[in-house]
Amino acid sequence: MRDCKQIVLKLSAKDIDVLREAAYEAGEQGCAEAVPLLAGLLASESLGVQEAADMALRRIGGKDVVVAVLPLLRSDDAPVRNLSMDILRQVGGDDFPSLVGLLHDADHDIRIFGSDILGSTGNKLAVTPLCDALLKDPEVNVRYQAAVSLGSLGLPEAAKCLNQAMRDEEWVQYSVIEA
Repeated sequence: MRDCKQIVLKLSAKDIDVLREAAYEAGEQGCAEAVPLLAGLLASESLGVQEAADMALRRIGGKDVVVAVLPLLRSDDAPVRNLSMDILRQVGGDDFPSLVGLLHDADHDIRIFGSDILGSTGNKLAVTPLCDALLKDPEVNVRYQAAVSLGSLGLPEAAKCLNQAMRDEEWVQYSVIEA
């Protein structure tokens, strides 16, 4: 196995080719030590570097990746936010409590993102927090996304709260029917 310390050093380089290759190596070797630097590279101006960092983070997975990528949901750069959401949809279940924590954020956009990501986990444990968001969140778009995510999960345990949400605004009712 290639030394992760060498890979981490290469991830601090200025040369785009070196960065891209180092990100690729970090993913191949499963270098958890590289995760914070890889997360930072998601904001690179080089699409090749972004793609290599994205692939590496997905391959490494685990709680460290989730923790490193979650703050990027607050990025002002929409492509960075979207890339972060895509990564979290794939590996977010590795730190399920952190995803549930997003549903309690003061920022309704973060709660929407959290609802979306939880719907991708395939985890039965997502039903209760998503039902809570569907029935109790003050923001209609969070409730809408919670219903969509419950539909994505496709678990019968969600039926009771989905039925209760039929008393909500038309926008939410629509998503409940689709779910």
